[in-house]
Amino acid sequence: MSGADVVTGALCMALTGLGLVIAVQKARQRRFLNATRWTAAALFPIGLYLTGLATLGRRVGSAVADWATDLAFGLKAWGGVAILAFAVILLMITRMVGGKKKSAEPSGTASTTSSDLSALLGGGGPAAGAGGSGGALPRSQQPKPAAAPRSRRSSRASGGDDEFAEIEELLRRRGI
Repeated sequence: MSGADVVTGALCMALTGLGLVIAVQKARQRRFLNATRWTAAALFPIGLYLTGLATLGRRVGSAVADWATDLAFGLKAWGGVAILAFAVILLMITRMVGGKKKSAEPSGTASTTSSDLSALLGGGGPAAGAGGSGGALPRSQQPKPAAAPRSRRSSRASGGDDEFAEIEELLRRRGI
């Protein structure tokens, strides 16, 4: 048993003794509920010491303090902080550049999907016949397709198919 463990044990026993003295005083004042609470609280420090959790907590606290000291005053630690900061900056830059490239380039899969959806919903129009809206222009600069005529399904949507009519209307507004 090291000297630090002896100090930890003595501190836990002193806290337990102090708590029991307070519990006895509360019992003499006929405040038995408070006395019981103080007794329970007083037993925690000695229980933590006997299970080894107090020693573990002291060791963890000591390790955290050593790490913080090394971080604050160690050249090696500051080099690690600088490298981590550089890595985070690189990741942020690649995310920004990658995001700009995605929005500038037209995606062929989106135009294929939009033409497939248009064909499934029965909205013909010039965009569906020409293979969708995937040209050489970005999506924001492409001309909007003419309004597609109503399909058979939307003309039948009188009662229970209102959701399908709303979905078709939303898709039509977006040019899909």
